[in-house]
Amino acid sequence: MIPLSFLFLIIVGTLFFKLPFSLNPGVTLTWTDAFFTATSAVCITGLSTITVGDVFSLPGQMMLLFLVQMGGVGIFTSSLIMVVVVGQRLSLADEQVIQATIGKMKMVRPVDVFIYACFFIFFFEALGAILYLLGLINLPSYEIMSNVSKSELKPMENALFMLWDSVFHSVNAFCNSGFSLYPEGMIRMKNNPYFLSLLGMLVFIGSLGLMTMINLRFYYFWRRNAMLRGSLLLQTKVTVLMTLLTVGIGMISFLAFEWDGTLQNRDGTWLKTVTSFFHSVNARSGGLNSVNLAEADTLTLCVMMLLMFIGGGSGSMAGGIKVTTFFVIVVAVYFVLRRREHIQIFDRRIPPQLVHVALMIGFLYTVGMALGTFCVIGFESEAVEQLKDKTTDIVLACQLEQGWLGVVFDCVSAFGTVGLSTGVTPALTIASKWVLMGMMFVGRILTLTLSVYLLRPWEKSYVKYPEEQIALG
Repeated sequence: MIPLSFLFLIIVGTLFFKLPFSLNPGVTLTWTDAFFTATSAVCITGLSTITVGDVFSLPGQMMLLFLVQMGGVGIFTSSLIMVVVVGQRLSLADEQVIQATIGKMKMVRPVDVFIYACFFIFFFEALGAILYLLGLINLPSYEIMSNVSKSELKPMENALFMLWDSVFHSVNAFCNSGFSLYPEGMIRMKNNPYFLSLLGMLVFIGSLGLMTMINLRFYYFWRRNAMLRGSLLLQTKVTVLMTLLTVGIGMISFLAFEWDGTLQNRDGTWLKTVTSFFHSVNARSGGLNSVNLAEADTLTLCVMMLLMFIGGGSGSMAGGIKVTTFFVIVVAVYFVLRRREHIQIFDRRIPPQLVHVALMIGFLYTVGMALGTFCVIGFESEAVEQLKDKTTDIVLACQLEQGWLGVVFDCVSAFGTVGLSTGVTPALTIASKWVLMGMMFVGRILTLTLSVYLLRPWEKSYVKYPEEQIALG
């Protein structure tokens, strides 16, 4: 159900992008670029081979935003809409799908999950759009696209442009998608800490996960009475802890490695700090950037790739293996080294089956990422060999400033559904672009599909063979 639902949306988006009214006058779009854009939108990645504002007309941009919203809210919410409208009760299998997708907190009705999901998503998106619009109003100059300036528009047209600009970027930020209407992306706002802070916080909140936000919503920490105060689930504690830890590590690393690099021309420590925070949260899944990552330090790109791999919270807009999965793997390693029989954290014991699942997710994610990267490098290497003895103006991805590191970076970004790029994606060969599409698709649905698949009960073994040790290490 999950892969087919995502694939259906991608096909619909591709066909819509090919319609004439979806494109600006005089602009053409290949089937590969249309499919790539639709896949990136549905998988809320943000990698792009085109300039959205210059290629798509308003209907095309609206379809792009719709695909991002559907991918962000999740296919499970769409199915909940049908259940609520029809008035039927979900089957036990459907309830298990919802629990596996958004995390297990307590037994809730489908309508409850749907209401809370819609409330949090649209509340933060609306709040973000309003604050973004207020920021645009106070800008001395405003230009939404490279060919449309504020002086060329009537007051009403300019107001509508600003409103659409605000909604588009707010939804993309909260859904952890890296699309922007600006030709240069958020580099336009590189010297404006207001917009960087606002979008960074939207990405941060969107990466927490719906069930974590619901749990935090009903935790009244100021109350002394424990019964009235409520309690934080282990999932919530781990998600918040790991989110703050990864964002902090990414922020400090970006400051340290880019202080005399891409941050050199930023005025003041505050702007450099905000810029580092912005890129730290976006490296986990947001996909927006206010500096040219092609000029970033090698160590910066390595840290960002690690953050891409880890991702955000379970049931959130973020990709990656999820912070909870990474936490369980690290804690399991620690307790094995300490020779402890049980894994206990925050006064709770983690069942061994959960460790097995975390290891399997981490292993499959690593294998999938490595295979996709291997294929892209193979296709690009073959293209280099074919063009070696020819005089051509074609510049391949591996020939750009970051070389093969840039190719690997974009592959990790695609599989982690992040959307950050060193600029190599538009220069990839057609075969590599299709591999990247597959990586975005698999990276988006892998953890969701595994979660549903692993809801099957464990098979009992009625025959136990003699135990025997094998050498490790």
